[in-house]
Amino acid sequence: MVASGMKKEDPFYQAQLKKDRQGFWARYLNVENWINRPLASLLVRLLFHSPVTPNQLTVVAFILGLGAAALFAVGSAASSMGAAVLCEIALVFDCADGMLARARNSCSRFGSFLDLFLDRISDFTVMLGVAVGFYRAGGADKDRLILGLLVISLYMLQVILYYIFNRFLDAQNGESGEGRALGIFIFFILGMLNRLDLIIYAMLAETVLNLVYRVSCFLLAGWRSERQQLPL
Repeated sequence: MVASGMKKEDPFYQAQLKKDRQGFWARYLNVENWINRPLASLLVRLLFHSPVTPNQLTVVAFILGLGAAALFAVGSAASSMGAAVLCEIALVFDCADGMLARARNSCSRFGSFLDLFLDRISDFTVMLGVAVGFYRAGGADKDRLILGLLVISLYMLQVILYYIFNRFLDAQNGESGEGRALGIFIFFILGMLNRLDLIIYAMLAETVLNLVYRVSCFLLAGWRSERQQLPL
């Protein structure tokens, strides 16, 4: 899916994209390229000659994410739909900040880290909002609150291990962007259906599987590294 008037061979559009994306999500389930980046590119075209900076778009995406978290926390059908829409709009702005920087050839180290910082805070608050909304929609059942907080804890643990593993491999961060886009798209679909319970259960399954995968990859990489250092 490419937005109207936006062609993949358009040089201006290509200049906005990240290069050499080889991860699983980038190759097979790239929601960003199908939906978010074409829409974000329309925003980039609109703002390219304006005084708006990429960092300002990052802050706007962050504020929209906080709004989505607050709406999710209400726990009603209408608020869940509103939160779902805000999540997708926030993701479009989040795509547009880097795309605008690349189109202007004005990428900065601070800008990339600002995006990283605010994305992680936004992810945490949205997850917290979903957990609170799940709790309130279930009649303030304490078991629901415990489950929601467990999912948040597992999510934050997987984020920590992701960055530790990348540091161990001296790998570049950022390959998780397409996976994050897919996750937010799932939040959008389930939020529109007012199924906060399915969001919680899906996140529980994803975090457990991801943690097992991440730890296994680390141990395997460590074992290979140790074997390479053994004397012949």
